[in-house]
Amino acid sequence: MRFFEGVRVLDLTHVWIGPLVTRVLADLGADVIKVEHGDHPDGTRIAFFAGNDSSGEYWHHSAYFTKRNAGKRAIQVNLRDPEGKELFLRLVAETDMVFENFTPGVMDRLGLGYETLREHNPSIIMCSLSGYGQTGPHAHRPAYGMSMEPASGIAALTGYRGVGPMKTGQTWIDHYGGFQGVGGAIAALMHRARSGEGQHVEVSMQEAAIPMLAAHVAEYQQRGRLHGPNNPRREGKVRGYYECAGVDAWVAVSVRDEAEWIACCHAVGHPEWLEDPRFATPADRYEHHDALDGGLAQWAAGRTKFEAAQLLQDAGVPAAPVLAADEMLADEQLEAREFFDPLELVDYGEIPIERYFSPRIDGRGVPGGGRPPRRGAPPGGGAGGGGG
Repeated sequence: MRFFEGVRVLDLTHVWIGPLVTRVLADLGADVIKVEHGDHPDGTRIAFFAGNDSSGEYWHHSAYFTKRNAGKRAIQVNLRDPEGKELFLRLVAETDMVFENFTPGVMDRLGLGYETLREHNPSIIMCSLSGYGQTGPHAHRPAYGMSMEPASGIAALTGYRGVGPMKTGQTWIDHYGGFQGVGGAIAALMHRARSGEGQHVEVSMQEAAIPMLAAHVAEYQQRGRLHGPNNPRREGKVRGYYECAGVDAWVAVSVRDEAEWIACCHAVGHPEWLEDPRFATPADRYEHHDALDGGLAQWAAGRTKFEAAQLLQDAGVPAAPVLAADEMLADEQLEAREFFDPLELVDYGEIPIERYFSPRIDGRGVPGGGRPPRRGAPPGGGAGGGGG
């Protein structure tokens, strides 16, 4: 299912948000050529070395780089050098899309802004991914996921009251922004197919993240209520994490209505809670949440997280064990759906790699795009430095 077969992409992006977008396009069949400076390659080439091995050609050992750049080719180009710029523009003339995630203004200062690219290819599509977008008073601020969480409002909801915001466990905003970039790329390709016109697509990480908070924003608009840090019992619902038997083992439980509340009481062996006036209504449960949490915690402590989750699920209560990375890789659900593809990591061996494009089409998943690029060929050496 190589839907983008015949589409060529020049990938100037680095680290996370941009490589994620172009990895998805590579998985879908696009010919993605990663453009790196010979002396300053993508910084993720030196992160998370396979087997902690930083010897030899260590820049080929990064699982972090591999996952975001599988299936691409690579070339070394110094865009500040006149010859390098000339080579890049020759490639633009034969390319469908260019992706970049520099701070706004960098491409223009390099003499490679959208209008310049259009002069060499009127139908070119350029996608720019940045923290705040290409316009506005904050456009030229540098940005990473860490700074985008507070800028989008996410940090106002993390952590605990009296402690202050906590960074989420991953830079989710890069993912949301990246998939907005995928959507923008597809929309621009469809527009070009109908009109022949190229477009400049731009993605703001800040704007991409804000829809995740739609419920909180709507509640403020309609009720004037602002939600602060972690409040899992909002509206009196039972939801939280409970420690189970084992080391660092937890089960997540979410009860959203009366039917699930009744099922939960029976599943955890406390049918008497249904007659307890402390828990008669959602408001009562909120008021007495410490007693309720204590009972659930005591029940969970005597079971593994997998046993606890299964018992609750069997009763019709949404619950799940909290999976660490090793458990996720061995998860029977993901295995049954063949979510991970085997990938040969350069100079190391085979590792499972997750699919960045996860929808299944006609019952089939889209397999990962192949090996990541080795350090690309210099100018004059072609673009065959990767993929094999």
